[in-house]
Amino acid sequence: MRIFDEEFDMRSYIKKRLLEIDNLESRRVFTSVVEGMFLELHGEIEAEYKGLEQRVFEEVPMPVEGPAIITNIIDRRLYDVTDDFLLPMRPEDMRPHQVDAEALLTSLNEKSPFFLYTVFLQADHLEACQFDRPERNFRGVIKTRHSEYTAQFHVRRNLAYRRQIEDLYRIFHLNYLPWRSVCAPYLYKLFDVYIDGIENWNAQEMIEEAVIDFEEYAPAIRYHQVPLWNLETVAIRTSTYPEPCVDKINYEHRIFRHKFQEDARYLVTNSDVSVANIRWTKGDLLITCPLEDPVTWEMYQCNPQAKREYPNRLMGNAKQVSFADTLMGVFRQPIKTKLELSRLIQACGYERDLTFAGVELVANFPDKETYIVDDFIRDELRTGTWKTAMRLDFQPADYDFYLNRDIMSFLVGVVQRHFPEYECCGRLV
Repeated sequence: MRIFDEEFDMRSYIKKRLLEIDNLESRRVFTSVVEGMFLELHGEIEAEYKGLEQRVFEEVPMPVEGPAIITNIIDRRLYDVTDDFLLPMRPEDMRPHQVDAEALLTSLNEKSPFFLYTVFLQADHLEACQFDRPERNFRGVIKTRHSEYTAQFHVRRNLAYRRQIEDLYRIFHLNYLPWRSVCAPYLYKLFDVYIDGIENWNAQEMIEEAVIDFEEYAPAIRYHQVPLWNLETVAIRTSTYPEPCVDKINYEHRIFRHKFQEDARYLVTNSDVSVANIRWTKGDLLITCPLEDPVTWEMYQCNPQAKREYPNRLMGNAKQVSFADTLMGVFRQPIKTKLELSRLIQACGYERDLTFAGVELVANFPDKETYIVDDFIRDELRTGTWKTAMRLDFQPADYDFYLNRDIMSFLVGVVQRHFPEYECCGRLV
């Protein structure tokens, strides 16, 4: 980012000023002097200034950060299998779900709910909380080739994909990278549908379809939805024979840069190897571990954002870095003012959806409109329990956008990392 955001065109400015000189002879002299000397001097000064600016930027080290994680969701029937940017979080989602009739019969005989499939609720966070009631039953029909049977169903929040985000927290630490909260609102609107019972069901028949009456939630239910992210699972083997380290315990495994995609970033994901250090040197990856033989390393390839069109919005945690923010990160300056807090929120890149409207410290905030995106972090050190809440107010650009409170939860989560002494909550105003 340039120190001065607006580019000043000196030539255009001079042309406008020339038109204000009525005397043609004076205008000719002015043009000769300016173009012959002043513009050349201005060009030299601008070039020197840009060089000085670049040297200042290069002397300030950029803070080490993890790769940007981008999420989305799409109808399985609309997904392009040649997409090399976003991939299914679970590859098995691309296969149509088949109901195991034998497992269903066993489950019903044991009076145990049987998982049917996962649905997406395209609704606001507060409405999703009302939908999340396992004690509520829905009526529906099970269709086979020859018959239809009345059945009872209930829903539970799907947590499988959110556990993959939780595993990313471990992977970031494995790669010696500071954690970055992930903006994945679609994952909080996935619900698993379970069959509680089927009336007079003939266990010999194969289930072809289950039609459920979700009552007031029916208009918001979406089927065949597949969560996506920009992480691709790859395996890369150590390029050379590992070199022993001076500690006589570990070995340094090197992977040459030509094995990596040039514009992608990589995260080592091996959970079965005790990794002592991970570092990058001139594009090569060096992994220190006790294994003395070459290893096939499991990795996430973090694909850079591509210009592709999707039915739903891309949601990411990329940070808009400014020179001032870089200096704050280098010198570890804490956030002390509302202006600095506003700049932190704006850097998340969602200002076109939510505008930060204010902050207030309150004794309690019972009617919470946000959830904790990093609720899986349990090793954070805090000084006692929360006694004060920090309430963040946001004004939405579109009050009907169903992801408003989910985006707000992500922004509140970013702020929470900077203020562990407060319970950070958000509300729409």
